[in-house]
Amino acid sequence: MELKYLEARRVLHEVLQSPEALSCDAILLSGGLDTSIAAEIIAGQCGASKLRTGITVTIEPTSNPLAHQHGLFTRQPQDIYYATKIAAKCSLDHHVLKPTLAELTTGAAMDLCTRVLRTFEPMELRNAVVIAHALLRARELGCKRVCTGDGADELFAGYAFMHRMDARKLPAYIQNMAQSMRFCAAPLAQALGLSVWSPFLHKRTIEFATLGIPRSLLIGEFDGVQHGKLILRQAFPDVVSAARIKEPIECGCGTVVMPAFAELLVPADEFAREVDGIKTQHQVTMRDKERLVYFRSFKRTVLESDDVMKQLTRNGASACPDCHFDLDSPAAEFCRVCGWYPGLLPN
Repeated sequence: MELKYLEARRVLHEVLQSPEALSCDAILLSGGLDTSIAAEIIAGQCGASKLRTGITVTIEPTSNPLAHQHGLFTRQPQDIYYATKIAAKCSLDHHVLKPTLAELTTGAAMDLCTRVLRTFEPMELRNAVVIAHALLRARELGCKRVCTGDGADELFAGYAFMHRMDARKLPAYIQNMAQSMRFCAAPLAQALGLSVWSPFLHKRTIEFATLGIPRSLLIGEFDGVQHGKLILRQAFPDVVSAARIKEPIECGCGTVVMPAFAELLVPADEFAREVDGIKTQHQVTMRDKERLVYFRSFKRTVLESDDVMKQLTRNGASACPDCHFDLDSPAAEFCRVCGWYPGLLPN
């Protein structure tokens, strides 16, 4: 077992000392285990590394009076706590962005997401808008190449649902994820003239992760708590976030309250009126207020853009029953555009 931890450490050290890693001049610093490992190893390369900037997005409850007044925030977002410690340890110029919920739901970052990702699906956008907001600041700062932690959860069993898989199913699922995983950071960065890089998407890391790491090395106890990504925690026990519990982006930064915020933002009569109009004009079923808020951006950036619409198809043999954009395949059970899936009741 110890040999496997040492191998993981060796592989990631090699990857994080590569020219691709050392050319990153910024990192999207969520404060999670993945970016903690990346930042601390890259920054430790002294003069060889270009990494100087860390960017963290966090929602400050007191800066959002409507949401705060209605008790939407049950706790302070945790990303900032860990990210601040990592930035200090790595001597990074730490840019802490505190957008309001209104700014994220209706501003430039949301428009970038809906235009590039071509979606108004809530789960995707709650997370992607945080990445987009950080990348917009990276461009403002003159950064060119940005490091992320993408891929670690998929390859090393970071997600809670993976912890319920047995020793036979988990490796097969990881193999499948290695071939099918996709992330929003790359297309968003490309649209801004930037590039992104993750050590966990490097060929060497993927090869190591898909060689059949035993379940007991991926999921188990660390520092008295049951975790995923155990092999990474054991390989790098001294990084700031070695014992941090996994949180989705939306929880760590605070955008998890966006569904409830949308409920406050859109009055019931306005929702009913817009839903009817959207159904009539665009043949799109609007299931909730959060989707409606994002659809307003989607309408501007996608539906009203001839250039974008030329690249999309609707009303084909595999059209989604809710938005009528074509699904990825006739057998697809999820619409990337609107979030429809077969279990949804007719609306």
